[in-house]
Amino acid sequence: MKYLNALRNQWIAARGWMFCTLLLAGLLIYVMQSYVQLSANMPTRLVPYDLHLMEGPVEVGASADYTDASYLTEIAIADAQLHSNWTPRNVQKQYARFQNRMTPALYAKVGNDLQARIPDLEKSERTQALFIEGTQVLDGTVRVYGRLRAWHGTEQIEDEPIAYRVRYSFSGGVPYVAGFSLEDK
Repeated sequence: MKYLNALRNQWIAARGWMFCTLLLAGLLIYVMQSYVQLSANMPTRLVPYDLHLMEGPVEVGASADYTDASYLTEIAIADAQLHSNWTPRNVQKQYARFQNRMTPALYAKVGNDLQARIPDLEKSERTQALFIEGTQVLDGTVRVYGRLRAWHGTEQIEDEPIAYRVRYSFSGGVPYVAGFSLEDK
């Protein structure tokens, strides 16, 4: 009988350890999911690249209304490419990313037109790419110019100079596209 009692006690102890292990695994999964969700919803603050070179106290916050021209230029290049570089497979993602960069006012003005173009572009065999040749910063507006090349299948159908004007407004220290227009030739 002592042998059966010993086995019973070992079984109860093993079940206790299994329960504790499952409980801790569940807790770990919950904490990991919480961290992933938290990191996805956490705002990102952009810090100037030359912050370590500044002398004295420096205040970094979300109230900036101005940023370095070279940084604004890089953002404008990326935004122009979101609008102009696409294939039928990724046009929806590219336009969605571009629309996420817009201010609410600009989105209300042109967002529906961009959405309406997507089904036709997905059905076409047109692919296009913007090759940047240069940029200029003019009073808070960035002029991005280059060559827009388009292909229908494997045949190049378009190769012309193009220039965009991109204007930004700041919200919480983050620049958003407030104006995006094609420059007249």
